[in-house]
Amino acid sequence: MRRTQLVALAAAALAAAALLLSSAVATGGMTAGASVEGTSVMIGGKPFFPIMLIDQCDAADAARSQQYGINMVVNESCPNVSPGNQLGAVRGNALAVLPITDRAPRGSALAGWAFPDEPENNGWSPATLRNANPFPRGGPDGLLSFVTTGAGFYRSPYTAPAVAPDVYGQFAHLADVAGFDLYPLGHCSSDLSAVYNAQRAFISLVGTMPTFQWIETGPIHSGYCGGFQMTAAELRAEVWLAIAGGARAIGYFTHTWNPDDNPFDVQPVVAHQMARTNALIAAVRPALVGRTIPSTVNTTAVKVLARQAGKTTYVIAVNAAQAAVNMRFHVPGLRDGAMRVFGEGRSVQARGGQVDDAFGPLAVHIYVQPPH
Repeated sequence: MRRTQLVALAAAALAAAALLLSSAVATGGMTAGASVEGTSVMIGGKPFFPIMLIDQCDAADAARSQQYGINMVVNESCPNVSPGNQLGAVRGNALAVLPITDRAPRGSALAGWAFPDEPENNGWSPATLRNANPFPRGGPDGLLSFVTTGAGFYRSPYTAPAVAPDVYGQFAHLADVAGFDLYPLGHCSSDLSAVYNAQRAFISLVGTMPTFQWIETGPIHSGYCGGFQMTAAELRAEVWLAIAGGARAIGYFTHTWNPDDNPFDVQPVVAHQMARTNALIAAVRPALVGRTIPSTVNTTAVKVLARQAGKTTYVIAVNAAQAAVNMRFHVPGLRDGAMRVFGEGRSVQARGGQVDDAFGPLAVHIYVQPPH
């Protein structure tokens, strides 16, 4: 994608976010007017796709996050900053989710509350967490609750469960919006298909509610996996694999401890890709908040998600493999003719609901067929 295209996408994304959030302020009063409808987060009654960072606690952190297209800051633990100051630090085209332990602040940027991170690994049971933080799901106050668990519900060599799988589901059901962290590269695995598969497993576990996944941006400690350097292509693939798996929000985990906490320690090339990816997310937002429709693909390497928004059909396809691959996807109801490949200046031909295309390693293509 050319720089001019990226700038245009980013400008359009900011304009759309400003319009949506200004609507939220008008309808939400002293909150952002957040709610849940099926699997979608709603702000001011309109579908919203959160792009999140966690624990960006002061004004400088919050301001920096918006430079990368972040529209929601989730602070589950900011021990040296008051909730009121945390809320005040989030301005412009972003919303705040604050620690659930102190629910005093109010403001038009406030979207809700965050439960403690990975409760299953930090001494909580679903019952004790609920009793300590009795915030009802689906309340009418324009505020939502968010919870993040580990990935122990997903069977892999690096996700040993801390509790039984159903307990992960019980933690998720304490909140309106639930997600998890996986970080395959940080566990020395190059199999990025796990991002998609774990997202599908989480949705099967928790049922109909908005779900999300935290995306790694590099090693949390310098010694992780020999201090691997994450590539821009790996970050992009992880984001779109989570989305293809059904995530209705994504977050980036940007912290490192080397030895002290740095809330945004991301290599410049990866941070640049984060901004590019977030601009693309904003540009194809109808595909991310639309209705899922059936789709199949003829290779396990490529993960496909088809959505409809109005009468426009979108197909998101991601090569999870580190090798090039050819694929054919099938979406019943596609009409014969050209499908534009978003942002690539080319089209592919649909015939009998099928499309053939080639993918480079970790490539992402988004296909669009507008109304006839």
